[in-house]
This record gives sequence, structure tokens and C-alpha cells, in this order.
Amino acid sequence: MQSHSFQLTSIEELHQKLTDPLSSKFKATIAIAFVSVNYDLTHLSQLFDQYAIDLIGCSSAGSFKDDEISDGVITILLLDMPKSYYQICNKETADKTSYQIAHEIGTYSTSVFEEPAIIVFASGIGTDGEKVVAGIKDGVGRDLPLYGGLAGDDLKMTSTYVFSNNWVCGDGLTALIINTKHIQVEGMAIAGWESIGVVNTITKAKDNILYEINNQPALDVFIRYFGFHTTSIEQTGTKLETLSGQYPLQIFREAGHKVMRSPLSVNEEEKALILAGGVKTGEQFTFSVAAGFEVVEETVDEFRHLKESHPDVDALLLISCKARHSAFGPLLEDELKGLTDYWPDQALTGFFSYGEIGKVKNGSCDFHNVTATLVTLKEISDD
Repeated sequence: MQSHSFQLTSIEELHQKLTDPLSSKFKATIAIAFVSVNYDLTHLSQLFDQYAIDLIGCSSAGSFKDDEISDGVITILLLDMPKSYYQICNKETADKTSYQIAHEIGTYSTSVFEEPAIIVFASGIGTDGEKVVAGIKDGVGRDLPLYGGLAGDDLKMTSTYVFSNNWVCGDGLTALIINTKHIQVEGMAIAGWESIGVVNTITKAKDNILYEINNQPALDVFIRYFGFHTTSIEQTGTKLETLSGQYPLQIFREAGHKVMRSPLSVNEEEKALILAGGVKTGEQFTFSVAAGFEVVEETVDEFRHLKESHPDVDALLLISCKARHSAFGPLLEDELKGLTDYWPDQALTGFFSYGEIGKVKNGSCDFHNVTATLVTLKEISDD
């Protein structure tokens, strides 16, 4: 399977790019797109039909190609994956929940492929990625290769979108279902944040609202740790930068791995923390902070294990939390450079998200915040 990626600053450029033959041996069948909300997504979603190219993608909070980070652009990954090897499934939330439509996707995936892998993108500022993961897994009935992320909107924090051919949705899911008998889908989710302080217990929580820590109001505990209060901050984007970029929670899961949860804002009246993903009463966690360049180095070093087990791939996708970009700034280019050095012959394509889905080392696929999820695709030879 061949791949080709590029970045553009207008839909007119995209039209020209798709018109020009990429090579005599490359005929794209599917495009994975990460696009700023400043573009006409409806127009973009219609364009690919002219070239018989299937489309799946989402709005972004910035994107990258190789080791270059860009804002306000269109980033495209083209693949010539045989159409019989994949299916695209789109679901709008409407009067259902994220869990319910994710469950439908999981159930559908097993009806089209015996051993599916799923790359899913979710829209909707209020979407709980944990419910998306749970719904897909329950629909499939077992663990599976599951990767993806929550769409962004350039930190406007108003509306995010997923899209496919002639379809744009502000509250729903789009999923690329892949037959793993023909395409190997592997990946790893790495956070790399430094744990600080003692182990705490969540003593009261509902979905993504954390009310009590160690039987004390969650906001009071948070302030004691960091002397930090954000209710006076007016810009939602600034909240995302200062809170989730500096002080995420490392939640200990029963399976033995950790997932990150970012505080997005506070409910001062209830002294609660509003997190970017769900947590459960009884779970334990530590607070964490960014350790500067050490986090980037650790992330790159951890991805080396994926490189060693899968040195030859056909395409690379990276979904990285926007809060990591806010926290590390130019250092993230070093992280991208480290990954491109591992696979110098394959373009790295990806976007900054509001939440990530991926497999932790020695664990299962889960929903994360302030994390980088790398996905590799490789066509399996019939020999």
C-alpha cells in the first residue's frame, strides 16, 4: 500500500492537487483529512466524489506533516488501500448518546469484517471520549485495535466537526473500519508526564465532573496543590492552555495502566473540577506536571518500541493533544522530528485533538487526554 500526504491553504489548491496525477502507479482510494474550521467543510466533503476517493476526517486544532506544525491549514493523507479492505461508517448523535452510536459502529464492524480495527473521530464539544471507547468495545464484544481522537476547532471551543463524502456532522462519529486480515493496524499512546505528590482517591464523581477528592471538595484540593484558580479567566482557550496543559490527573485503571484526565474548567459553586473525560468514584490518581524537554524525550523513546516491532510501515498517523502543544510549544517539533527519524521513508500525518484514543504499552485501547497516539498501517502480503 502506498501513501502520499500534503498540506494546503485553500480548497482550490486541493482541487488542483487531486487533478494532478501523483504518479503513474498511485491511484488514491481513500483520503484522511484534518482541516481547520475556517474552511468550508461542506464544499470539501463534496470534492472527493469527483475523483472517486472515499473521505474521512475531522476539524482540527492545528495539524502537521512530518516535523512541521501548521495552524489553519488542510492536511491530507491519501492511501491506495483496496476498497474491499475497509468500510466507512458515519453516525449522527441526534436523539441518541455517544455510547449508543459508538455501540452501533462496533456492532456494524463485526458484520463486515471478522477481525476489524477501527480508527474513529468524534465531534461535539461535550462528547465524552470514554463513552465512545466503551460503546465500540461493547458493540464488538471484545478488545480490538481502536485509535482516533476528538475533533478540534482551533481552540475556539464552540463547534467541532467530523465529515465524510457529502456529510458534515457537528455531533457524531465517523469511523474507518479496517480488515486486519489484510491491513495491520498497530499503535501506542504515550503521555510522559511527571507524577507528583501522593496517591489520591476520587470519592465523588459523575461522568466527567469530579466533585470530591479524599472526601474533600475537589477544587479545594486542587488549589492547595497548585495555588491556582481559573474562574476569572474569560477565554476558554486560555483555560485549556493553563489547566490541562499544566496539571493533568493520572488515573490508575483496574487493568494496571494509567490514563490522563485534564481539568478544563471549574464549577465554583459546587467546588468541582470539570474534566475532559470521564472518571469513576473509587478510582485513584496522582496529579502531574510537564517536565519540559524530558517529556518529549521520553515520548520519543517510548515510541521506539513501536518502531522496533514494526520497522516497515506504509503510513503513519499521529493524534496529539492540543494541550501538549500549548504546554511544550516548539519542543513538540523535536518530538515529531524524533518520530520521522524512526520512519524516514514514510510521511507522518496528524492533527491536534481535544482527546485521544489509543493503546497504552502493555495495556488495552482507552481514552486519554494530554497524550500522543501514534498509529501505523501496513498492508499484509499474500505470500
